[in-house]
Amino acid sequence: MWLDPARAVADFPFYRSLPGKSLGATVGYLAYLGILFSLVSVAALLVRAAPIIEEAVAWASAAIPPMTLSQGRLSSSLQEPLRLQYPGQERLAFILDTARTTPPTAQEMDEKKVIAYFIRDSVTVAGRNRLEVYDLSASKDAPALTIDGTFYRSLGDFFKKALGPVGFVTTWALFMAWKHLAALMYALVALLLNALLSAGLEFPALYRVSVYAQTPVIVLQAAALFLPAPIPLFGLLSLLVGGLYLWQAIRQIQGAP
Repeated sequence: MWLDPARAVADFPFYRSLPGKSLGATVGYLAYLGILFSLVSVAALLVRAAPIIEEAVAWASAAIPPMTLSQGRLSSSLQEPLRLQYPGQERLAFILDTARTTPPTAQEMDEKKVIAYFIRDSVTVAGRNRLEVYDLSASKDAPALTIDGTFYRSLGDFFKKALGPVGFVTTWALFMAWKHLAALMYALVALLLNALLSAGLEFPALYRVSVYAQTPVIVLQAAALFLPAPIPLFGLLSLLVGGLYLWQAIRQIQGAP
C-alpha cells in the first residue's frame, strides 16, 4: 500500500488489481493519500506563511507603541489618537486611543477607514453591516499584560507552531470530503468510458478505479502549492489527466488475463 501512489501514477498495469480491492482498502488508500497531501500542504503553508508572520511581527514591534492591559483597562503613552495601517493593505487599518472611553460609531469608523478601534475600556471591530464591541472589563481579574515587541514575537512563534497541526488536520478532513466527491464525478466519466470500450465493469469497480485515477491530479495539485501563481486552466487540465488515466485503467482491466 505504501507504494500504491507511485504505482497509480507510473504503472498502468497496476490498475488491473483494483476491481478486486475491498471498499475498506480503497477508503484506506484515500486516507493515506490525504496524509501525504496534508503534509505537503503544511510544508507549502509554512514556506508561504512564515515570512508573512515574521514581517507582521517586525512591523507591529516597530509601529505600535507599547501598551498595558491591566484590570480591564488598556493604557499607553499616547496623548491623542493614532491611526495605523499595515503596509500595502488599505483596509487593514486601526486606531489606538487609550485616553478615550466612548466607543466609536459605525459612521466614524467608516470615515476613518478602519476595521478596529482600541479605546481604554473596549475594542470595536467592524463586521458585516454591524459593529462588534468587546468589553475589556471581562479581563479585569487576569494578570497584567504588556503588549510590546516581546509579546508580538511570542504571538508570531505561537502562530507558526500552530500552523502545522491545525493545517494538517483541517487539510486532511477537507481532502477526504473533497476527493470522495471528486471520485464520484470521475466515476460518471468512467461509466461513459466503460460503455464506449464495452468493458462491462460494474459501478463499484469503476468507483475504485476513479479513486486511484485521481492520484496524478493530486500530485499536480500538491506541486502547484509551491508555484508563485495558479496554473492556467488547471480544472480542465485535471479533467484531461484524470480522464486519460481512467481510460488507460479501464483498458488495462479489459485486457487483463
